[in-house]
Amino acid sequence: MVETVATEFPRLDPKLVLDVGCGTGRLLRRVARFWPEVQLVGVDPAGGMIESARKLAPGIMFYQAPAESLPFTDGTVDVAFSAVSLHHWENAAGGVREVQRVLGDAGIFCLADISIPRWLATLFRSKARNGSAMRDLLIQAGLKPRVHSRTSAGIVLVSLATKTSN
Repeated sequence: MVETVATEFPRLDPKLVLDVGCGTGRLLRRVARFWPEVQLVGVDPAGGMIESARKLAPGIMFYQAPAESLPFTDGTVDVAFSAVSLHHWENAAGGVREVQRVLGDAGIFCLADISIPRWLATLFRSKARNGSAMRDLLIQAGLKPRVHSRTSAGIVLVSLATKTSN
């Protein structure tokens, strides 16, 4: 995901990077190696995950919060990531709107999540979305989709969107 953002935006010099549904902070630790000067923040609704993340990465700020209620001021985040957590969110549309709210004017959102056909999601009672539903979710939140690519045997869709039309 980090490479996708860096490739698409080669001159990017973010000041604040957010990981929504950060779990133990693994993605943020990777971001730290890629952009060593950036301020890193992770949020996750699970207290146990936040506790583990703080132990594994004491230099990163972690907050216990759901995606639908991010503890940030409007327009303060340069890049937001969410890696395979969207299907766990209580309200995916509300969470993506929250990400859009906290992104700065040229903000970037890189979303990766399980993406399967609707019939398969229905069969397994899954909140996973197909590719067009993921794209619609981004558009309805006021984001402009730029890149969609499949990974992990075609099951995970990585979507890159911007707040503006850069």
